[in-house]
Amino acid sequence: MQSEDRIIHFAAELIHKPRPNKKEDLQRLYFELSQSGPASYDNTDFSFLQQVRFQSRRGAKSQSIALFLPDRLLIVEEWADIAMSDFLEKVRTVGEKAMQARGIDAYLAHTATVRSTFALTHFDDARVFLLDHACGQEGRLAPHFSRPISVGGLRLVFPETADSPGSFQVNIESFRHSRNEVFVEAKGVFSQPRIAPGEIGTVLQHIKDVRHFVSNSVFNYLNQFDKPQFQDG
Repeated sequence: MQSEDRIIHFAAELIHKPRPNKKEDLQRLYFELSQSGPASYDNTDFSFLQQVRFQSRRGAKSQSIALFLPDRLLIVEEWADIAMSDFLEKVRTVGEKAMQARGIDAYLAHTATVRSTFALTHFDDARVFLLDHACGQEGRLAPHFSRPISVGGLRLVFPETADSPGSFQVNIESFRHSRNEVFVEAKGVFSQPRIAPGEIGTVLQHIKDVRHFVSNSVFNYLNQFDKPQFQDG
């Protein structure tokens, strides 16, 4: 399997005590971010004050979003075309400036999500690779469902332990947009520690931990199955 995966999505969710969205505060924040380079956005949407959106679009699919809800902030890169280092800097800048602008004393919990795809080396169909080969379901599905499968895979949940902070939810599926790629989504949920002003580095480290989990643990798990297939005769 190709060791370099293709990251298509970053997201961080910063949860805080409920606070009303004030238009003037968020307009001021938007202006401050516009002066910050990588953390700036091209436009805003204040049409629904309970879900204020800062957004940038690039090309056909790539977009950057900051979504402000009464009890949380979501920072998202969809069909990501930026490096992880740039995303981390965006989370740092937007997360810290949002605390100041909205009078948030701490983020009470946070999540980090990474989605990426791995290209297979010895299989041309990720459904066959995952369902028949990795999960041992060859010949066991069709007799019961009698319908073709467009996407298949497995879901794993890893609880928090003393040595591994945060619970991890992992989806591994065939990628619907490319026949020979495996889609991976890993989401880390962190209920501690509280993130006070100046401490957002902890959130950045947890994003790195989720990324490392994908590029190491998930890769090594999948790679053990992507071996040449030999036929008798």
